[in-house]
Amino acid sequence: MVRPILSQLSLGVHTFMLLSIVVAVIMLQGGGPCSRLEGCLSMGPWGGPGGEKWSFNIKGGIKQIMIAHGLAIDSILFKSDDGNGLMEYSTKFGGNGGDRTDKIEIDWPMEYLTGLSGSYDRFYLFGPVVVRSLCFYTNHTKYGPFGSNSGTSLSISMEGGAIVGFHGRAGQFLDAIVVIDAMKVVAPCDAGPWGGVGGKQWDDGVFSSIKEVHVRVGDGVIHAFQFQYNRLDGKPFWSQRHGGPGGKIINRIKLEGTSEFVIGITGFYGSIESNDGFAIRCIYFHTNKSKYGPFGNEVGKYFASGFDGKIVGFHGRSSGYLDAIGVHMAYNSDN
Repeated sequence: MVRPILSQLSLGVHTFMLLSIVVAVIMLQGGGPCSRLEGCLSMGPWGGPGGEKWSFNIKGGIKQIMIAHGLAIDSILFKSDDGNGLMEYSTKFGGNGGDRTDKIEIDWPMEYLTGLSGSYDRFYLFGPVVVRSLCFYTNHTKYGPFGSNSGTSLSISMEGGAIVGFHGRAGQFLDAIVVIDAMKVVAPCDAGPWGGVGGKQWDDGVFSSIKEVHVRVGDGVIHAFQFQYNRLDGKPFWSQRHGGPGGKIINRIKLEGTSEFVIGITGFYGSIESNDGFAIRCIYFHTNKSKYGPFGNEVGKYFASGFDGKIVGFHGRSSGYLDAIGVHMAYNSDN
């Protein structure tokens, strides 16, 4: 969604501070995304030289772009999500000019940047070459154009890649664009939830991988789950306990580092006397190396998430029991 948030009249020559932009693209290491730009390919530059270096390196994904523009791109600002709900804002790269400012809202991680197009030309006779216009493309739609299309066209489309960072050079004008490209990205998709509609809804979000699972079981039903995830920056993160404190047995699953990951879950859900509605009665966790379970009793209706991706997070419903369970699945973009 693009929202115009500011419109102002600029007289005379605009003040253009953004000079050069480099677009960084997400990589996969061991099946998960990383924040370092290793193994990327550089494309460009397009435009002219000059200015001082600036950068905004993103750990997760881009959530928002703010662009001030008129006859060219006056300034640009980014907001990113590290994958755990922590937002980071860049400084504003550029000046205070521009006839209007537009805000692009990106529904990351389900939506991500995949391309860029625009144009570059001299802003005035005998002046420096600047970037005159930009369009941003995601796996869902196109945003733009912003600025004024003039001069030489540029177009970068990254099949299977995703833009996750920017850096470049800043001075009086937006001078040049360079794109760093990689060819694989994990695209999370939801599956489920399976089970009942009671309890409160919860969602752990999307992570790099799952490190450990705790399953509380008693009386033939799943009382609670708790997960330890690997965040996108490599640090461990414990979820809240989803469910109640009951269950005499706590089953602990510890995965083998980065070499083992969860590819699917199967199980059963059904009614129980002490719960008004359905709850998860039994569950198995399937990894690329093994199967863990059964935890609980195989009673009720069978469910399965599928096994053609990698689970990178869980969502569901819980009360005194685990009422329902769903997964965030990650697939290679060519699957």
